[in-house]
Amino acid sequence: RRMIRVCLMLTRSSIFLAKYMKKTFLLQTQEDWKGCFDALIPRLKSGMILALSGPLGAGKTTCAQLLLARLGCEQTVKSPTFSLLRTYHVHEHGLTRVLHVDAYRLEEEGEARILNLEEELEVPGTILVIEWPERLRFWLMDRAEQVIWLTIQPEEGEKRDVTLEMRG
Repeated sequence: RRMIRVCLMLTRSSIFLAKYMKKTFLLQTQEDWKGCFDALIPRLKSGMILALSGPLGAGKTTCAQLLLARLGCEQTVKSPTFSLLRTYHVHEHGLTRVLHVDAYRLEEEGEARILNLEEELEVPGTILVIEWPERLRFWLMDRAEQVIWLTIQPEEGEKRDVTLEMRG
C-alpha cells in the first residue's frame, strides 16, 4: 500500500507544501525485506537518518544487518547496544559510511552528545541508522526532514508489519 498526502504547513512568514509518504509491508521471511529496501534505499541520501522503531525482539538489528549488506557492507554487522555506536563502510547508492546507533541504554537525550552525531552526519556519504529512536525524539524532531521512520511490528509467528514513513 502506498499513500501520499500533501499537507499545508504554516511557518512564521509563509505557507509551503510538504509531501508525506507512507508504505506498509507484510514480511514473512528475510527475503521479503527486498521490497521494503527497494522502496527505502533510493530515498537514503547523505545526511539522512533511518529511525528503526519497534518493541524488543522486533527485528531492528536484523533489519540493520540486511540493509547494510544490501548497501555493500563487507563487515560483520553487530548490535551496538553496549558500544552505542558502530561505524560501517559501504559502497552502494552513493553512500560510503553508515553510523549504527542503539539508543536503548540512553537514560536521557543529552547523553547522546558524546557520539557527535551532528558532526558525523556532515561527512559526505554518511547516513545514520538509529535503533530505539524514541530515546532521541527531540533531537530527531529538529531534523524531521532528514528522518525516515521504519517501524517494525511483530505479528503471528515470524511475520512482521513494517511501515516506512517520511516527510519531504
